[in-house]
Amino acid sequence: MSGAVLYAVVFVLALVPGLPLGWRLFGRGLPGWIVGGLLGYPITALAIWAAIAANMAALPGFAAAWAATVLLVWFAARATPAALIVLPSWTGRTTAYWMAVMLLTACIAVPPLANAGAADADGNRYYRAYFTADFVWHTALVEEISKFSMPPRNPYLANRPIHYYWTYFLLPAAAAGAGPQAVRDVETSLKVNAVGTALLFVSAIFLAAWTAVPRACAVAAAVGLAIVASSAEGLYALWRFWSRGMPLEEVGNLNIDALSNWWLGGLRVDGLQRCFWWVPQHSMAYALGLVAIAVVNGAGCGAPTAAAAIAGVALGGAVMLNPFVGGIFSLVFGATVLIRAAGSPDALRRLVRHAIAIVPVALALAWCSANQMVAGGGSALQVGWLGDARHAPVATLFLSLGPALVPALVGLVAGARPGGPTTHNVTAPVLLAALSLLLLYFVRLSVDASWVGFRAGQMFLVAVPAVVAVGFAAERRWRRITIAVAALALLAGAPTTAIDLYNAQDITNFSESPVGPWTVTVTSAERQALAWIRGATPANAIVQMDPTARGRETWSLIPSVAGRRMAAGLPISLLQESEYQQKADRVRTMYATADPTEAWKIARTLRIDYIYVDRVERAAYPEGAAKFDRAPQYFPPAFHNAEVAIYRVQ
Repeated sequence: MSGAVLYAVVFVLALVPGLPLGWRLFGRGLPGWIVGGLLGYPITALAIWAAIAANMAALPGFAAAWAATVLLVWFAARATPAALIVLPSWTGRTTAYWMAVMLLTACIAVPPLANAGAADADGNRYYRAYFTADFVWHTALVEEISKFSMPPRNPYLANRPIHYYWTYFLLPAAAAGAGPQAVRDVETSLKVNAVGTALLFVSAIFLAAWTAVPRACAVAAAVGLAIVASSAEGLYALWRFWSRGMPLEEVGNLNIDALSNWWLGGLRVDGLQRCFWWVPQHSMAYALGLVAIAVVNGAGCGAPTAAAAIAGVALGGAVMLNPFVGGIFSLVFGATVLIRAAGSPDALRRLVRHAIAIVPVALALAWCSANQMVAGGGSALQVGWLGDARHAPVATLFLSLGPALVPALVGLVAGARPGGPTTHNVTAPVLLAALSLLLLYFVRLSVDASWVGFRAGQMFLVAVPAVVAVGFAAERRWRRITIAVAALALLAGAPTTAIDLYNAQDITNFSESPVGPWTVTVTSAERQALAWIRGATPANAIVQMDPTARGRETWSLIPSVAGRRMAAGLPISLLQESEYQQKADRVRTMYATADPTEAWKIARTLRIDYIYVDRVERAAYPEGAAKFDRAPQYFPPAFHNAEVAIYRVQ
């Protein structure tokens, strides 16, 4: 059995613990299976964490923790004759539309992931530059977690724990660190995990929209539109190149979903296709938040206590995967219950019944804090109309989100008209969409101006299918208007996704981007050296390359491919702190100086065990790199091939 197939089995098993909760909530139809699978993922992650914390980080320990969790959840959620929330009938026709959306998702998700790290006949591996910001970083994170120290160390600052929400990566890390050999390839596991997450994520979008507007065709059309046509940046690029007489194929040299920033200096928003490829941890958090939205869509403020508790478990899972995202969905869930209960004669009783959802969320926040995931994040939040948000705000909004926004506005009007479909079931999606736009323009992180915008834009995109579906399901006149607007939105938005899909899987483009080549190469000789590091050095060894000279290209080579920590790195995917730059400057001095004694003292101070030198360091510091060979008393050679030299620090 291939590693990918075997890991797919592992992924499916990780979903099993949540199934009784999904069945208890929505019954044993497909909605219950979707919810159960989503709840199973963070429950399994928690079981893996418990095994690590209990010093049982081995295959028998993980298996025992998983089995105990399955038994515990299945006992706690013993089947009842009827679902807690009775949804409209989910028919075979609904399943067919859902399957069509699943096929669309797979067609977009798989090709770029399949090509990431593809090897040629000589053993060189190639990565589209996009993947070096997220996928390569996730590889390093999984490698670190698979060492099973709690909390995990920072692979770019070995003396410190990692301040990042790593819950999503516990499953592939357990497989890499304790599973059979077939599932220990981290890249393969991450790819399979990402595809499985994409399917669950889009299933959650479909379910949340369907619980608001139980019309399968309308929901499938709205979800498909959100996936393939959310941004007009591709069409804008094609028009701009055509009007200036430039070759249209130049769109292959663009970060097509970032043109609102590249060309207009405004905010950046990533489409849902990029959730599939690069940020599955956020996708899973969105999906779990949407479970709670589905609960409040389906039951309003009338859900029984047990259903509110399960919604709280979903929100707690979202917090574990991304505290910011989980917090936003929790706020929307609570606000929706409050709004829906406001006109009820027993409003207080309904609110008290739903207050149980707070408990799992509070426990999840405490768990994240105890594991040092969010240290420093809150202090970096800035509120106000700041930075890129002030640059062409209207133009960038319609360029980045127009094809999703305009049909949603039509659906909102169609639902609000006298005699139109009730708007009660879309209270939560409308609140989420509105709050997301406010976050997009008025909240940012001081250490990463784009991060909140990325999350807010994607939360907007998962919210609007329910609102667009209202228009598709409206009476004839408004349905026709919605279809016409959606067709125009498809024409405006599909080029962005098509170009992005092609570019993301294209590993033959070696042209220069603003920050390096579009395709990053890890040569066969480099891979040989990195394999030596993995096999010949202790798992906790500190192996140092020069992060300054490497920039954004091979910034994570040692942690991601060799699986070893560095004393100093410049991670492009973590919140920037001054200590990164301070230590990177010391490492740069270690490489640049011609004095081996000075270099040795720096290496010893930083507790570096091995020093890595290849074409990058030799080009940046020709005289400094040569000193290592001249000073075997400080740096005895440990490995050497045609491109790479590795020295042990004496």
